[in-house]
Amino acid sequence: MRKKLSIVIVCMLLLSWVLAGCDSTSTKESKPSTQDGDKEKEAITIGFVPMTLNNEYFITMVNGAKQKAEELGIQLDVQAADQHASAAAQLTIVENMITSGVDGICIVPSSSEGLSTALKKCKEAGIPVINLDTKISQSILDEAGLEVAFYGTDNYAGAKSAGEFVVANIAKGVETAILTGIEGQQNAADRRNGFFDAAGSHVKVVAEQSANWEVDQGYTATQNILSANPNIGLIFASNDGMAIGALRAVEEAGKQDAINIIGFDAISEALNMVEAGDMYGTVAQYPAEMGILGVDNMVKMIKGQESESYIDTGAKLITSENVEEHKKYCEQFAD
Repeated sequence: MRKKLSIVIVCMLLLSWVLAGCDSTSTKESKPSTQDGDKEKEAITIGFVPMTLNNEYFITMVNGAKQKAEELGIQLDVQAADQHASAAAQLTIVENMITSGVDGICIVPSSSEGLSTALKKCKEAGIPVINLDTKISQSILDEAGLEVAFYGTDNYAGAKSAGEFVVANIAKGVETAILTGIEGQQNAADRRNGFFDAAGSHVKVVAEQSANWEVDQGYTATQNILSANPNIGLIFASNDGMAIGALRAVEEAGKQDAINIIGFDAISEALNMVEAGDMYGTVAQYPAEMGILGVDNMVKMIKGQESESYIDTGAKLITSENVEEHKKYCEQFAD
């Protein structure tokens, strides 16, 4: 009897040990599942490469991207070159991001044709790319064998709206100078062509010069243009930085009452100048939306979800009539 009782006790102990073991295995499986879910959020890192951070336009874009990254709980690695035209520095940044293991890259290229090598390396590493603001030329994408989504402004349409405003509000035949961006960039060509196609037969273009999107070069170019063309009445600058430089040169020449200046981008300094009557107008883009949409769709790409291949983020001409409304919109993305 004692022997039978011992056998029963041993069996009960074995059974409770087995059951305890099953409970323990179940707990171990549930914990890693939760931890993996947290890691999935923390592990996503997006490289974000604006053209430069020495321009409020790109700071606004980055602020929009940061807000979206925080909302989604992912990491954003923001790096930029010192100047708009620093294609070599931007290439180094992209290569370093690939080496550091980012999961995707959103980029505003400093040169539409300067990133072929970097794009090929992204493809080899399996890193998706989203092109923001300045479109990479299709021939370069074909050479790299990549399909890259683009989110940005229809620059031609935006500049055309400025030209149409000139036709409607400024006398025919006014002598006009056009300041253009970096040669070879699609944005620079689209803005020049949009304005010219709308107003070219209405105004008299007497000077056209690249100032590479920079304030100081806009200032110097305008000084030279005013020296050679003293009767200019209108300057269309393809971004606000060049427009601000142009205004400085115009004021130094004492011609601020005779020359109207229109810029492009609607940065805060330009909006203040429009409000004060120092600038005639500026074409607003929506850089914050580019940053937000870039991060949002990049996360979808990384997770294998459906994403947008093209988004027109819009443009609007800002004048004294609507500048106050646009300034309120911009305040939510200011530093």
